[in-house]
Amino acid sequence: MEKTESTIGNVSHGVGSSAIQRRSVVKGLGALAASAGLGGLSKAWAADKDTIRIGYISPVTGPFAPFAEADNFTIDSVKEAVSSGLAIGGKHYNVEILARDDQTSSDRASNLAAQLITRDKVDLILAQGALTVVNVAQQCELNGVPCITTMTPWQAWMFPLKGSPQKGFKFVHHFFWGIEDIGSVYLDIWRDLPTNKVVGTVWSNDVPGNAFGDPKLGLPAAFSAAGYRIVDVGRFQSGADDFSTHIQAFKKEGVEIVTGLFNPPEWVTFWTQSEQMGFHPKIATVAKALLFPGGVAALGDRADGMSTEIWWTPGYPFKSSLTGQTAAQVAEAYTAATNKVWTQPIGVVHALWELGIHALKASSDPKNPQAVSAAIAQTATETVIGKIDWASSPIKNVAKMRIVGGQWRLNPTTHKVELFITNDSTAPEIPVQRKFEMLS
Repeated sequence: MEKTESTIGNVSHGVGSSAIQRRSVVKGLGALAASAGLGGLSKAWAADKDTIRIGYISPVTGPFAPFAEADNFTIDSVKEAVSSGLAIGGKHYNVEILARDDQTSSDRASNLAAQLITRDKVDLILAQGALTVVNVAQQCELNGVPCITTMTPWQAWMFPLKGSPQKGFKFVHHFFWGIEDIGSVYLDIWRDLPTNKVVGTVWSNDVPGNAFGDPKLGLPAAFSAAGYRIVDVGRFQSGADDFSTHIQAFKKEGVEIVTGLFNPPEWVTFWTQSEQMGFHPKIATVAKALLFPGGVAALGDRADGMSTEIWWTPGYPFKSSLTGQTAAQVAEAYTAATNKVWTQPIGVVHALWELGIHALKASSDPKNPQAVSAAIAQTATETVIGKIDWASSPIKNVAKMRIVGGQWRLNPTTHKVELFITNDSTAPEIPVQRKFEMLS
C-alpha cells in the first residue's frame, strides 16, 4: 500500500542538516541491527528495494498557486490507480508518493529536490511550475535522478540549465509548448479575420514577458513575418495599475488586435482603462490572464469574446492511460470532488503523472536511474492531453504538447463565460467546438 505525504506544510531543513540526521539514523540502525542479529535491518532494506518512491514538487501556495490548485485531487487519483502497486520486470513494487510545496520559490524548490534525493532516496522526481522546474531539474541532473517537469515553455527550462536542443541532458526531461507554438496558435486565430493587421503588444517586464516579447526570438518576430505591424511602447512592471501610455499609442496607431502577457488583475486594469479611454479593439488574445476561470470571472460579461491559447479542456478527445478516464470525466470528477470549475493545468498535471508511471513500467527496473531515464527518452504515448513524444522529438529531452486556440463566450442562461475551442489548425485531432467571433 502506497504512502502519501501531505503536499502542504512540508518544511525544508536543508541538505546539510539532513545529512547529519541521516548519519545519526544510520549509526543508530547499525547498533540496533547488531543487537538484533541484523534481522530487522535486513527487512527494512528489503522493503526499500520493493518500494518505488516518487517525489513531486509544485507551487501549492504563493503567487503561482492557481497552477497547482488541483494537485491534491490529482494525487488522490494517482494513489487510487496504483493502490495495488506496480508489476515491473516480473517483480511487484509498492508505490510511495512524497509531495512537496515549494511555495513558488525557486530556492525552496532546489532545497526540496535535494532533500528528496539525499534523504528520501526517491527513484523519480516529477515537478511543475515556472519557478520550480529549472532548479529541480538542476538537482536531478547533478545527482543522477530521473526527472520529468512541465508547466513552463521549453525554452525557459532548457536554456537556464545551459542546455541546447542538440545536446540535451542525461537524466532530466521536459514536456510543454514553446513560444513558437503560442505564435502559431495566435496567428491561427487571427488569420482569416477582417482586421487591418495592426497588433498592439503589452509584455510584462519579467522573465516570461521578456521571452514572449523578444523582438527576434519572441512573438513579435512571428507576427511580423506573417505580415502584421507591431505597436510596442515598452514593458510594464509586475503589478502595474496604469496602462494609459500603451492605450494612447494603440488608439493613435489604429490598433485592432491586442495581445500580451498579463496577470489577471493587470488585464482587468488594462481592459477597464481601455473602455474608459475609448479604445475598442476587434480582438483581444492574451496569455496567462485568461487561462483560469477565476481571472476571467473578475471581468464579468466584459470577458465575452476574449481569446487565448488552450492547453487542455474537457473537450479534448483523449483518455488517461493511468485511470482510463476521458478528458471530460477527469473534469467532472474534479468538480464533483471539490465543487470547483475545472482549470487547464488539471490535464497537464494528470499527464505528468501518466508519463512518470509509464516510464517506471517501461524501464523494466524502476530502481535503476539510467534505465528509467532511457525509458523516458524513448516514450511516445497517449495521455489525457494527447500524444507526448520524446522518442522522435527534434529537441533533445523535450516533448512538445499540442495547443489550440479558444475563446471565452457568455452563456446567456447561466450568465457565466465558458471556454470553447475555436481554432485547431495547430492540432487538427482536437475538434473545434465553436466559430470564433470578434469582439462586439
